[in-house]
Amino acid sequence: MRPVRFAPVRALLLLLILVACVPAGAQTETDVVFPGTEWDEVSRGDLAGYGWSDDALQRTSAFIRDSANTTGLVVVDRGRVVFDYGDVSELSYLASVRKSILAMLYGSWVENGVVDLDATLDELGVDDEGGLLDIERRATVRDLITARSGVYHAASNGGDDLANAPERGSKQPGSYMLYNNWDFNAAGAVFEQLTGRNLYDEVQSQLATPLQFEDWSRSAQRKSGNLEISRNPAYHMWISTRDMARIGYLM
Repeated sequence: MRPVRFAPVRALLLLLILVACVPAGAQTETDVVFPGTEWDEVSRGDLAGYGWSDDALQRTSAFIRDSANTTGLVVVDRGRVVFDYGDVSELSYLASVRKSILAMLYGSWVENGVVDLDATLDELGVDDEGGLLDIERRATVRDLITARSGVYHAASNGGDDLANAPERGSKQPGSYMLYNNWDFNAAGAVFEQLTGRNLYDEVQSQLATPLQFEDWSRSAQRKSGNLEISRNPAYHMWISTRDMARIGYLM
C-alpha cells in the first residue's frame, strides 16, 4: 500500500491536459449511468463517440508516467471509465482526503439531529494534554471540520501547518483558517463521541457498501499518532483509486 503523491502544480497541469482532451460541448447529460459492482469502461474505439481524443489520452498517460509522480488515476465520464493509469485496485494511503470524507460522514448525523454543528468543545467536554485555553473551548464542531477552531495545540501526527500557526489564544474560533491536524483529528474523535459509531465502520456503511466499493478492506483501516502529545489519533484511510472514483462520481 502506497501513499498517493501528487504535487499541486503538476496536478493543475494534468487537469488542464485532461480538459484539452475533451472538445467543447462533448459532455452531455445523456446516457448517464452509475457503476454496478464493476466499472464499465469505454473502449478506445468508442472514445471519440464520448468526445475524447485517444491520442491526447495516450499523451496524458506519458505525462503522468514522466512528470506527475502519481500512483493511480481514473477519469470517469457519465459513469464510465474513459481513462485509467496505474494499479487502480491498490489500496492507497489517504491523508488530506480523509478530512473531506469525514465531513461527508457528518452529513446524515447532522440531518437527523444527533450532531449539532454549533456545539462547543466546552459543551462536549473536549480537552487535551496540558489543557485547552478558555477561548479555545468556545470553538464549535463546525469550526473543527472547517479548520477554523483557533486551537493551536500540537496534533498526534505531523504534516500540517502548525509551524506557521498564530500564538495560542490569539484568534477567535471561526475567524482564521489553518491547515491543522488537531482540528481534523478532534473532528474525528467528536464524530465518534456523538454518534457512538466507529469512524471506519461509518465509511463502510455510508460509502463502501452502498457505492459498492470493489477493494474496500475494513481490516486495513487503522488509526495512528502519538497519544502522549494529543489524545486524538489520526484516522488515515486506505482506499483504492477506483473506489475513490466512486466517491468523486457521487459528489
